Amino acid sequence: MSAARARRAASRGYTLIEVMAALGVLAIGATGVLALQKATLISNTNARNLAIANSIAMTWAERLRVDALQWNEPMRVPDISSDTDWLALSATSPFPAKVTPTEITALGSPSADVLGADIYAGDTWESAFCTHVRFRQFTDPVSGTRIWDSLLRAEIRVVWERSGNPIDCGILPLAVDTNPERFGAVYLTTGVLRNTSEDRR
Repeated sequence: MSAARARRAASRGYTLIEVMAALGVLAIGATGVLALQKATLISNTNARNLAIANSIAMTWAERLRVDALQWNEPMRVPDISSDTDWLALSATSPFPAKVTPTEITALGSPSADVLGADIYAGDTWESAFCTHVRFRQFTDPVSGTRIWDSLLRAEIRVVWERSGNPIDCGILPLAVDTNPERFGAVYLTTGVLRNTSEDRR
C-alpha cells in the first residue's frame, strides 16, 4: 500500500455504522441510569413518608400521655369520659374499632401536611397524613372483667396515599384497612397510664 493510499484511508473517519453502534451503546447506558434515578426517587419518597409518619405517631403517643394527666379519677369517680380530650374515645369506641381523633385547636389535629405539621380547620394546606387511634382496655379473657383500671393500650396508625396525592382525613378507618395497596401506614402501640397522684392523697 502506498503512502498516499494509507493517508486517504486514515483520513476517512468513522463510518455511519460505527457512529450508530456508539449511539446504541450510549442509549443503553443512559436508560440504565434513568431507571436507577427513578428507583432512587421512589425509595427516597417512601423513606421520607415513613420517617414523617413515624414522627407523627410518636407525637400522638405523647399527646395521649399528656391527655392522661386529666384522667385522675378523684375520689374514685371515673372521669375518663368527661375530663379527657382523646382518651374519652375509649369509652365510645370499643375495641376493635379505629377512630379518627377529634381536632382540638392548639392541642392537635389528626391531619398533617407533608412535613408532619398539624392542619386545622380553615388552613389552606392539603392533608398528606391522617391519624387513627384505637384503645383497648386490658381484660381477663375468661371473665371479661378489666384487669388494670388505670392502664389503656393505645394503638396509633398514621396513613398516607401511596400515590402521593392528598388524603381525605374524613375517610373511614375501615376503608384504609380494605385498601392496603392504596395506603401506606405506620403503626405505634403504647400504654397510657392514668394519673395516680389523686390516689396518694
